[in-house]
Amino acid sequence: MSAWDIELAKELRGLPKAKRPELMEGSVVSTGPLTVSLYGGEVMAPPAKLEVLFCAQGFYRDKDDGHLYLETWKTGDRVLCGWMGKTVVILGRLAAPGEQMEVR
Repeated sequence: MSAWDIELAKELRGLPKAKRPELMEGSVVSTGPLTVSLYGGEVMAPPAKLEVLFCAQGFYRDKDDGHLYLETWKTGDRVLCGWMGKTVVILGRLAAPGEQMEVR
């Protein structure tokens, strides 16, 4: 974990339950720059500040060497997000039930 991850956990843990940010589903609408749509497009990040947990985009396995590599963001990826103050934080890419790590 990085210092940023630890700081996020402390911020969330210190909030009263009634004030903890809700988790929501977002959708990647652009990869350059990374842009996420929330609440059906009512909120876009950016312009809301956007942070991403390291490795949130997931991994794929290389078919030749078996190593894991970071996946790239794709338009349409479903993501789990939360609010940290005025910042939208992508916590991870959502997968369909039964979806497995891609091998390529």
